[in-house]
Amino acid sequence: MRSHTAHTRRLARAVVAALAPEELPAFDLLAAPYLDGVDASDDSGELEFGVLEAVATLTPVATMVCAAVAGAALRGVSGEVERASGSATRRIAAALHRRPAPAQPPGWTPQQLAELREVALGRAVALGLDEAAAGALADAVVGALVLPPERQP
Repeated sequence: MRSHTAHTRRLARAVVAALAPEELPAFDLLAAPYLDGVDASDDSGELEFGVLEAVATLTPVATMVCAAVAGAALRGVSGEVERASGSATRRIAAALHRRPAPAQPPGWTPQQLAELREVALGRAVALGLDEAAAGALADAVVGALVLPPERQP
């Protein structure tokens, strides 16, 4: 499993745990089709017509939003992550390639978190969520990035 896919899976699982814990027993099954082909260099994939209407669970949407956020983080959120903290970017990249994940989350700046939230919000809206649901999902993604794994739901 590529590190981007593993990071996306961990982030999506934390988001689903926070927003829809009843889906956790089926998380792997629900997320698997959306993790196939996850690519950090491309977050422009769109849902086929009618798919969102058929999705009755949060897991697929959360997985696609988290893939976009993980890709943006790996690319450097418009280059700002690397410019603002080159060593932090190197630590993040190293952590994503290392197993198991580090106990401490990377030290995101408020600006970086705001940019990643905008990525999550934009992707969620593009997938068809209304503003309120997209905002809640974006907030949960940022929360999952900030909280250490042992404090996540």
